[in-house]
Amino acid sequence: MSGRLQQLLAFYVSGWLALEAWPFKVENCTVELPAPTNLTVELRGIGHVTCSWSWLKPQHLENDTSSLYQYDSSFQFDGGHWEQRKINSLLYREEGVDRNRHVTFQVRVFVANKTGPCRSSNWVSISIPSDEGVAAVKNFTCVFYNFEYVNCTWDVDPTAPDAIYHFHYWKNTMASVQNCSDYIYKGNRRAGCQIHRDKLDKLELTLNSRVQGVSARGKIKPFYYMLESYAFVKLRPPGRIDVARIREGINVSWEIPSDWKSHCTKYEVRVCSVKRNSCIDYTFQKAAGTIIDADTKSKNTVQVRAMYDLCGSSGIWSEWTPEHYFGEDAGTTWNWSIALLIFIPVLVAVTAIMLFAKLKQLRRWILPPIPDPGRLLKDMFFDGNGDHSLRIKQQKGSLTLKPELELTCKVTTVEPVKLRVESEQKLADEAVSLVDEAVPMDDDYTQYNLVTS
Repeated sequence: MSGRLQQLLAFYVSGWLALEAWPFKVENCTVELPAPTNLTVELRGIGHVTCSWSWLKPQHLENDTSSLYQYDSSFQFDGGHWEQRKINSLLYREEGVDRNRHVTFQVRVFVANKTGPCRSSNWVSISIPSDEGVAAVKNFTCVFYNFEYVNCTWDVDPTAPDAIYHFHYWKNTMASVQNCSDYIYKGNRRAGCQIHRDKLDKLELTLNSRVQGVSARGKIKPFYYMLESYAFVKLRPPGRIDVARIREGINVSWEIPSDWKSHCTKYEVRVCSVKRNSCIDYTFQKAAGTIIDADTKSKNTVQVRAMYDLCGSSGIWSEWTPEHYFGEDAGTTWNWSIALLIFIPVLVAVTAIMLFAKLKQLRRWILPPIPDPGRLLKDMFFDGNGDHSLRIKQQKGSLTLKPELELTCKVTTVEPVKLRVESEQKLADEAVSLVDEAVPMDDDYTQYNLVTS
């Protein structure tokens, strides 16, 4: 049997024996034993300490084989209460601690049983100071998305000096601290790191991380963070939802990925009534459940989300699935009463606008204008100024007889002279011939010639 296995076996046996003997009289022990010596602390990885010590049984107790000697140890952070107490028979203790604070470790030896008095030694302690520098990192968070990759992000105090930030992570199974190879940037500054699953050998172990800034203007205090892997897992939403109506209510089921551990996952189902505008949440441990008080006579919505849960260590809720409708009117997504209330006023308004635009045309169609005979004759022979002119008459079929083309011909006034009748007749014929040559006539038009003398 290897030495490491012997130590683990002794640890469990001593722990069981300690439960039998402690805490009957361990708080009221008489100081009779020598204190542990050679207490040392070794820092390993990130945020992991190994405290070791030695202790020799006094000579007068070497023949005492009936008593079991135990070591009582605990930690203190920033001068607060002592916590993380453990009792076992090992001469060392490995623990993950918060390196952002000042850490103090103490240990003592004691022996206790049900029959005899409790005897102990004095406490011995050792301090692990926190790193010095300006605290620049804040709002640090890590999310393990669906066991596929880890996103750790942080902000920087605006009053801190300019620096380049490096992200390191480590697990107990890793031989050395790992450097981030895929940074997340915010502008030109490193603001996060993405770690893919293939770089995390065992998902069950604690992830220890450190953000360390390097600046030429001053020392930046490193920031440490310790995460239980299951405590920051965020699953993706479940798959397709099916709702079956039963006599008591409804059966709701949903699809989950094959790589999920069903016994480590819990679900929350939200049922919302569209009519009452209210929601009720239900919790299930399996990917299906029965909801008895669901109202199937009206339209409802159902959504599901999941969370990884193991041994009381809860993760982060996933996002909700899209809404799934069920109920008697689940297929009706349009409210016709509201639609009619909107459509009818719009239709009336559009019709009124169209009638208003056509009002003038409708008036002419209903009450056509009556022509003025006097104006008609006046327009045939005279213009608006009473000028005697030659006009071209409208087409014969027109009632208003409005001229389409107006030609004005030059009229020569001849002073009256005494001529013979033949000469006067000749001059009149020449005047008519002159007018006929100047204005050609169509068949559909009538020419009126007026010559003044």
